[in-house]
Amino acid sequence: MDITQQAEEIIEAATSADRSYEFGVARSPERIAWMALLGAFALFCTMTLTTAFGIYHYLFRSTVPISATLYVAKGTIGITGADLRETVERQRDDLTNTVTSVSTDSLSQATIQFHDSTEVEGDSADLLAAVTLQGNTLVTFNHAIRPRFDWSQDPQRIQFSRLSGQLDVIVTGADSHAIVMDIYTDDLNTDKGVHIQSVTNGRYRLTVSEDEIRLLNLAGAVSAFFGDEPNVRNPVEPGRELVVRTGNRSIRTLDNTKNLLMTGDFSLQSSSIGQLYSPGEPLNWNCSALPEQSPPGSYSVREFDGRLGVNLQRFDNATSHGEISCIQEFEGEGLDARHFDSLRILATFSLNYQSISLCGKEGSECPLMVHIMYTIDDSPPDNHANWFRGFYYEGQAPGRHKRICASCLQEHVDTNPSVWYTFDSGNLLNLIAEDRRPAFIKAIRFYASGHQFDTVVSEMMLLAVDSSGAVASG
Repeated sequence: MDITQQAEEIIEAATSADRSYEFGVARSPERIAWMALLGAFALFCTMTLTTAFGIYHYLFRSTVPISATLYVAKGTIGITGADLRETVERQRDDLTNTVTSVSTDSLSQATIQFHDSTEVEGDSADLLAAVTLQGNTLVTFNHAIRPRFDWSQDPQRIQFSRLSGQLDVIVTGADSHAIVMDIYTDDLNTDKGVHIQSVTNGRYRLTVSEDEIRLLNLAGAVSAFFGDEPNVRNPVEPGRELVVRTGNRSIRTLDNTKNLLMTGDFSLQSSSIGQLYSPGEPLNWNCSALPEQSPPGSYSVREFDGRLGVNLQRFDNATSHGEISCIQEFEGEGLDARHFDSLRILATFSLNYQSISLCGKEGSECPLMVHIMYTIDDSPPDNHANWFRGFYYEGQAPGRHKRICASCLQEHVDTNPSVWYTFDSGNLLNLIAEDRRPAFIKAIRFYASGHQFDTVVSEMMLLAVDSSGAVASG
């Protein structure tokens, strides 16, 4: 072997030794151990954070559906689900938390009730909120959710969108856990419409037409704002009405609508109010039965279908005429109504039973009747007048049973049994002849009449609009 060849072998051996040394360093057990340890620590941190976040989210941020049930108070209701198939409902339907559109025609009415079914199942659970669709109304129900556990500070949320028509809204369950109700006049994916939001117990009416939105707040806290200006809130105080013109984006507040009655919103009152009087007479109302009627019947403040109301009952196989009424009178000569531009009755009730078909042979024995007593002018003796309107659910009547009484201006209203119905009389001043219009309102009463009946009244309001600003609340 020559010297050159030996040199080449020595160089190759040295190179191989260097490579072996480098590979040995790369495969060092210490370095591999450190890499494994760091990787395990990173994986541990990731899993710990993920688990902690998951547990936190489950305990404090996760939600479950709120029970939402559609009750048909009158007529038939159109329901369109996420599959775009439309069905017709005549009684009730359990709504899910999938997008559902609900529509009414001019002769129908429906109420979506939200109950707290965490402890008590079914209709006996406490009412959280109720949204009533008046005639010719279309709205999309998006969802109703609540925190999975009571210790969560997140509010319960109820959401509607794409509203046209009129909604009557009552929120009663915000005392136990906050409730945020959001109603969008447009689609959720756009910011062109108006957003209405309530955060407390309350009662308000929302009317949406093509170019105008009216929000009348009767109780509680509610606000409205344009979708593209979420930070510019317009709160509406109780007793005021917000009018929004969508064309020129103008907003104005009216304060000329007053509820003339005291404590007529029974659903928003404490359940202990019935304990203030014996045997459970509602505050500021005088309830009684006809003298010497037998059986006498009863009246009380009680909860029905999760909602508080005044219950007028008479059973015991009664076959004679009887009445149980609650009246609220105004002192002196009464409330001055000569400057009213509008006067209307807003009432919510449930007719649970009646033994007489329609309203009896004379049309005067309805399971619920509303009566306004007033004077026409300042000159006696023939200056007293009355307005009556009756409500019933039994429409099959043989013989001479009537749908209108001798003193009534309109036929009585037919509703479904054992379902909450919200009645709006419209402007009574447009129904009463000009020379017979009220000068002073003396009293208003609601009463159940007939043989046997079971009626619950949860709301009775007398709303007046006076552009002169002279009207005062009762």
